[in-house]
Amino acid sequence: MNSLADELLISTGMVTFTVAVHLVGLSVLIQLTRLHLTRFAWPVQVDRFLVPAGMVLGIFVIHGVEIWGYAALYDLAGAAQGLEEALYLSLGAYSTTGWVDVHLLPGWRVVLSLEAINGLLLVGWSTAFFFQNLTRIMVTEESHPLPEGAIAHDGPAARRKNVRP
Repeated sequence: MNSLADELLISTGMVTFTVAVHLVGLSVLIQLTRLHLTRFAWPVQVDRFLVPAGMVLGIFVIHGVEIWGYAALYDLAGAAQGLEEALYLSLGAYSTTGWVDVHLLPGWRVVLSLEAINGLLLVGWSTAFFFQNLTRIMVTEESHPLPEGAIAHDGPAARRKNVRP
């Protein structure tokens, strides 16, 4: 059984680990996407499928490593009854599904709860990464149906600077 201080220390270590995995994983994914787009001459129609599919699969691998990291911790620490249960618990926490049919030992509840917050933030980071990069490579200023900054509010001082006498 862990004390609250132990659980917080373990959680801090796991958050640090998963953020590092995420940062490195997304950086590698960017480099692989760049390599694909600059080295291979595929028709645009093929790339419009391959690039997003590759990004999604890469993001799944990154999240998989993070989930398996938590599952390995639970299994090695004996907090769950076997690897399958540890993975099941980790998937439930990380995805914020929160399975109710399997429970972690009392000394691990804070770690499991903080895994849920960690997973939520990392999934959000992945979503922002995915949409930002798809927009960058799929949309040009000319091809976008909406004018950039059409209803931006720059404030009264900025508007006065742009008004010609």
